[in-house]
Amino acid sequence: MTNLGTAELKSPLNVKEKSFYLKWISDDKFIISLNFSIGTNTALDLNSDAKSAVIVYGTIYKLSENKTDIVLVTKFKYGLILILAIPLIMLILELTMDLGIPLPFYFVFPLVFILVLFFSRNEEKKLIQNFREFLKSEITTHYNNTYH
Repeated sequence: MTNLGTAELKSPLNVKEKSFYLKWISDDKFIISLNFSIGTNTALDLNSDAKSAVIVYGTIYKLSENKTDIVLVTKFKYGLILILAIPLIMLILELTMDLGIPLPFYFVFPLVFILVLFFSRNEEKKLIQNFREFLKSEITTHYNNTYH
């Protein structure tokens, strides 16, 4: 929650120089993404509204003339489920066709899934932290300019 009205809040968010990318979807909804994310820029670039696959969806709720609530939400990356589906397909093929795939190989994919999920979650946390720090800085600047 901020002590700024919706218009006062939108003004600093439209500044080009930020540590994240922001695109307005509607008057009260926006997407933020990292300007760059290792690996996700090319491998998982599924959203044309963002610069990376690390995306946070935001909604602004006007509480009063001088109070605004911002809700940030991340969504699960369903494409990661494919990482878990591969060993199941391999197991079915192994049982029906006897391909000779070693048993330890099946455990690689769940480990990769956990690592990618961990990395992705850390990137989302970093994005939310960058957004909060930017807002805090802009609100401080706004108060200093208004009351001094």
